[in-house]
Amino acid sequence: MSDNGSPPSEERTFWFGESMIDYRLILTERQTLAISVTPDKEVIVRAPAGSRIEQIEAKLLGRGNWILKQINYFDRFHPIQPERQYVSGETHYYLGRQYRLRIRKASPESVRLVGKFFIVHVFEPEDRDQVAQLMKNWYADHAPVLIERRAREYTAAILGAGHRNIVITYQYLDKQWGIRSADGSLTFNIELVKTPIDCIDYVIVHELCHLVLANHDKAFYRLLRKTIPDWEARKDKLERFGAK
Repeated sequence: MSDNGSPPSEERTFWFGESMIDYRLILTERQTLAISVTPDKEVIVRAPAGSRIEQIEAKLLGRGNWILKQINYFDRFHPIQPERQYVSGETHYYLGRQYRLRIRKASPESVRLVGKFFIVHVFEPEDRDQVAQLMKNWYADHAPVLIERRAREYTAAILGAGHRNIVITYQYLDKQWGIRSADGSLTFNIELVKTPIDCIDYVIVHELCHLVLANHDKAFYRLLRKTIPDWEARKDKLERFGAK
């Protein structure tokens, strides 16, 4: 047992085909091996104390398809992000690139992207909540301009030249990058603009395809692949990127 009373754990990696999968191994006083995948895509293996790694990883290989299926399922949810402190020097993302936060006491309050920096002018530099709100407002202002421009490039190809106008809204969603509503409208997570352009396009195309085909069936993936042949690579990039 560890100092806090919980079983000891070890971070390990195994290969399933061309996929490298990290997992957390926990040895416990149990009779059987159990594999689980958490919503933040962490693979947890609980095995009887004294189990050999060769035996454990043989079990993992046998469940490899199931593990990847679970990871891909949770991939549609928004990556869990580390807590932001909103202090000078902290890194924030826009279109997949890192920018340093510079907080300055000034009036009026504003956020500007200058070179490699987010310059935040705020009445009280120590007021982290206000700095956070200013940053969120900046992303919220930029998301519609960028996403709607990118959506126009794909809409006709997916829905046809005579398509109707699509209602698009923007929110800070808790877990998902995009949502298709029953009425045919789309909602995108504002934080999507923190990710690279090709990841943004993947999410847009994914949701546009759902306006044609509701389910993740073979026809859906044929349409997705026809529009962006490398969708799997983009999806994998989005999963690995997050918005840290």
